[in-house]
Amino acid sequence: MIIEVIPLLEGVSNATLTAYTQEASMDQHFPIIRPAIIICPGGAYVGITEKEAEPVALRFIAEGYHVFVLKYSIGAGIGKFPAPFIDVAKSVMLVRENVKKWYVHPDKISLCGFSTGGHVAAMLSASWQEDYLAKAIEADNHLFKPNALILGYPLLDMQRFKMKNLERFLEMKPLLEMMFSNVYGTLNPCDEILSEWHCISRVTRDMPPTFLWTTSEDTVIDVEESLDFVKSLATNKIPYEFHVFEKGAHGLSLGDQTVGYSEEDMKKHVNAHKWVGLALSWLKHL
Repeated sequence: MIIEVIPLLEGVSNATLTAYTQEASMDQHFPIIRPAIIICPGGAYVGITEKEAEPVALRFIAEGYHVFVLKYSIGAGIGKFPAPFIDVAKSVMLVRENVKKWYVHPDKISLCGFSTGGHVAAMLSASWQEDYLAKAIEADNHLFKPNALILGYPLLDMQRFKMKNLERFLEMKPLLEMMFSNVYGTLNPCDEILSEWHCISRVTRDMPPTFLWTTSEDTVIDVEESLDFVKSLATNKIPYEFHVFEKGAHGLSLGDQTVGYSEEDMKKHVNAHKWVGLALSWLKHL
């Protein structure tokens, strides 16, 4: 395996794309063309959740994928919307422009996002055809169109997320204020601002096939967000697969020993770790 860290906008952004490519496919005589997956970890737009980064990458590598981990722009004045969505668009374009170098199938470049990383991945998937991206990147929109989308307990509705978490967890107010300050430039954005980057309302028939999983016990991001998103996919006739596992808290990642869960922990969230096998099976049949 070859690991390479690539700055996306050196001097302007702190975003990087880490490539994990299979060494076996570097044989010039018998190249193996592999699908690729770009992972967008969560982290509340104030950091990056590492257990949703390299451990997930290694799991997909074991299944024959080339994998890329995006650490999108984060921080006041750096990560303000739409900066993270431009980062993921540039990542898809970078992989597609280097398919010969990395032996990637150009029509099998998928996104996988968790929590706020799910918001990043879903926003690009829903808006890849929009002018704001073409203007920012100065490239044809089809260069950064993802071919499939995998979402784990994604944040899809900022307005609902703010309202629910302030009602239930007052101790989350400082974190929410930091998050909103980073992405909106204000500690307390109004509903109009919050609705500007609303994934659910942006879904059109240009959306790629989508696999989504969450848990009914997630107290940070309500399952209703995912339900509304799936309804929008269905309305627009987008192929999708949707799993709601009964047990499991927010932020499970792989949900197994590789990300620090004991056998006892795994019993508590029962089947949620099975999402990986389900997603892999789904990808193979696209």
